[in-house]
Amino acid sequence: MSTDVTVRPATVVDIPQLVELNSLVQEAHIAAEPDVFKPTRADEVAAWFTDELEAGSSRAWVAACEAQVVGYVAALAVARPEHLFCHARTWWEVDQLAVRPEWRCRGVARALLAAVAAEAGHAGVNQLQLSTWGFNTGALEAWRHLGFVPQTTRFVIDLRRLSG
Repeated sequence: MSTDVTVRPATVVDIPQLVELNSLVQEAHIAAEPDVFKPTRADEVAAWFTDELEAGSSRAWVAACEAQVVGYVAALAVARPEHLFCHARTWWEVDQLAVRPEWRCRGVARALLAAVAAEAGHAGVNQLQLSTWGFNTGALEAWRHLGFVPQTTRFVIDLRRLSG
């Protein structure tokens, strides 16, 4: 990674660039799964990021080079109580991660995830989890390259394709 990229907590000042980065991922999702994902308006996404950052519902970091945000990650703390079949568990869920195309394969995602892992570790959490849509082969490859391993596999069948 270029030495001039730094990772820091995201603030409301970063929201315009977060919205822009988020749109790259959202557009790819819409193209692949239009029955699931829908177009968003920049002002709505900005309001969502503002709410998330101000409420502390999720934690977010940006990778920045000079004044430009080149990537971001957002993570949520998750706690599941013990029940009959499973022990109590806590982990941080990597909810969103985006890197500008021209900055991919330069260590930005790794640096962002290192920031998440460091803070999760300070909070006593020892596991990061995430999910990726099956169509996103680039992300699947990146997650494996970054050390993530599949834990569960979710299958779906479109019943509209079975009828007729």
